[in-house]
Amino acid sequence: MATGRIGKRAVDAMRSAGVAGFLWDEDIKGFGMKVTSSGAASYDLQYRMGGRESKTRRYTIGAHGSPWTPATARAEAERLSLLIAQGTDTTEAKKRRRREAVDLAFDNYADRFAQSCAGKGWIILVKRSFRLHAKPVLRNKPLPQITRADIVAVFDRMPTEQVANKRNVFAVLRRMFRWAVSRGDIERSPMEGMETPPPVKPRDRWLSDEELPRIWKQALKTHHCFGPIVRLLITTGQRREEVAGLAWEELNRAERMWTLRGKGRKIVSQTAFRSMISR
Repeated sequence: MATGRIGKRAVDAMRSAGVAGFLWDEDIKGFGMKVTSSGAASYDLQYRMGGRESKTRRYTIGAHGSPWTPATARAEAERLSLLIAQGTDTTEAKKRRRREAVDLAFDNYADRFAQSCAGKGWIILVKRSFRLHAKPVLRNKPLPQITRADIVAVFDRMPTEQVANKRNVFAVLRRMFRWAVSRGDIERSPMEGMETPPPVKPRDRWLSDEELPRIWKQALKTHHCFGPIVRLLITTGQRREEVAGLAWEELNRAERMWTLRGKGRKIVSQTAFRSMISR
């Protein structure tokens, strides 16, 4: 096993020789340089976490070339050796950083969470909340590094008048971080202890019997998608999300019936739906 001081002279000599080999530094324990027959060189640090019985591990500092020269690689080996002496496993730390940079980056993790969701309406809400409000602020920040201040920044960016929307985004983020905790991806949710945004104040005004017919007549003069939705809201009294998310399989044209399936299965009467299905 060749030993010597890993410096520019030693590196140049081994690379020009055209022979594969390994040189261990005589000053820094475990610091080594590997050279292939083609002249490519790389720097490594070999170490053990524990006593002689523990398994030998090898950490790749990097290939020779910018930024790794004999001097910078030596400085990095000294830094890593100090961390190892303090009990930090550099190989595991490197794996963790890579995982945080990819798997636990918020934008990627949010997409994975959305894929795990069930229910068409909930999925739409989750994706919309991430796309419009959370991702522009949190971007690719690793989940373990997201703080309560980061979450607050998401809501501070939202318009003040979007009271109901803030509650929706809050629910989506809280569910995602709880999911992350349950999977062991983070220890605690940054939203733990945060108060839910205040609810929307109850409306104190409804459309009058005189106003409804006027809206009914004008509805179809709007966008071709929105006019029928407005009329269906008037005739059925259902929630906006239910009407906007109506699926063809929920309709029975022969019976002129719209069936909402789910908890507490609810059926909209023929009379309420006739005016829309017969158009």
